[in-house]
Amino acid sequence: MRTNMGLSVFVGLVIGGVIGVALDITEVPAGSAIGTFVGGLVAALLLYAERRRALIAGFLVGIFSFPIQLLIFLALVSAHLYTPPEVPEISQEVLLAALAVTLLMQIAGGIVGGLLGSVIRHPPQAAVEAPPPYLPPPPSRPEKYCIQCGAGLAKETLICPACGARQPS
Repeated sequence: MRTNMGLSVFVGLVIGGVIGVALDITEVPAGSAIGTFVGGLVAALLLYAERRRALIAGFLVGIFSFPIQLLIFLALVSAHLYTPPEVPEISQEVLLAALAVTLLMQIAGGIVGGLLGSVIRHPPQAAVEAPPPYLPPPPSRPEKYCIQCGAGLAKETLICPACGARQPS
């Protein structure tokens, strides 16, 4: 099955988001990055394209996975399906550094997942780049015409091959 870029990234985001949130809730270290890796892998496998496009799909999953995972997490908390544990007060600098590291890990996870997906499943080279169709060279234009029948002739022709008339030199 081959899908377009948008659909493959969307499916990768949903799958990666659910897995990342589930791993974060169960307190698996780097759970969100692992989820993003899986999302990038799924997006690349569904895309079934050359390596560059699969990397772009993985990158997009990596970029957009944080807000998707945050939305899933907030939906679980709002629906009272999950209560986050109490955490001590964290300084703003530490929180911003943790956010930056998390974003970088998710982008890297998506890219690596996209790369691995393109290595596992990619179209053959002939399917990616179709050779240009063969076009024979155009026929040479006649340099003169037969004085009797009008057939196109080469400049040095003395007798017309079509009608047999002798041509002036």
